[in-house]
Amino acid sequence: MSTVQSLGRAIELLRLISAEHTSGARLSDLVAASGLPQPTVHRLLRQMVEGGLVMQDAQRRYRLGHFAYELGLVASTHFHLRDQCAPHLGRISAETGDTAFLMVRSGADSFCLDRQSGSFPIQVLTVQVGKRRPLGIGGGGLALLSFMPREDLPGVLDRIEPHLAPYGGLTRRILLGLVEEARAQGYARITDYAVAGVTSVGVPIRDRGGAVVGAISVSAMTARMQPREEMVVQTMQREVAALQRSL
Repeated sequence: MSTVQSLGRAIELLRLISAEHTSGARLSDLVAASGLPQPTVHRLLRQMVEGGLVMQDAQRRYRLGHFAYELGLVASTHFHLRDQCAPHLGRISAETGDTAFLMVRSGADSFCLDRQSGSFPIQVLTVQVGKRRPLGIGGGGLALLSFMPREDLPGVLDRIEPHLAPYGGLTRRILLGLVEEARAQGYARITDYAVAGVTSVGVPIRDRGGAVVGAISVSAMTARMQPREEMVVQTMQREVAALQRSL
């Protein structure tokens, strides 16, 4: 096995472990999710444990280790998107009354960088800060998928396709239809597939060169979102436009 191949597999295992940061990941789960032979997974995990990137708890579940935490602290000084977005996210949640999310891409996943809740009594907290899901899930994840370079789309779909079914029976064909709809209307909308009875809308955030660097989304019960969708989207688009001018 080449060094590059080993590195790629180790990175994928780190992503899988971070996705289960709350409960920890079992060896058997990592083998099943990665599709790698158990001896290979065990060897890579042992090397990452020795390097501090991964740790094993008392239940023998794998979690990110102290060195991963140290790397995150150092890297955070160079990434200010969360801080820059915070006031815009706050205004969106205040005006809509619903929960607003900041999502970024991480490989074939979306990662929740921040969320702010509104004042409406029923808040839809579809994803926690620090949680990752396959791209295409939720309004933010769908916006990230829909507005990535079109040539990147087939490869990403190949990676996420095996993980779509648990999300309300979502399929590659359905997801492609949602992507085309998002491209046509300029924002993403997904209903039921992330959470039954919930609609989420998402708007991409672009840098000055036009590349998508994140997405903001708002989620609400479908009965609440449907008559207010235009207002919610216009509020997000206004705040995203202001944010992009400051990036």
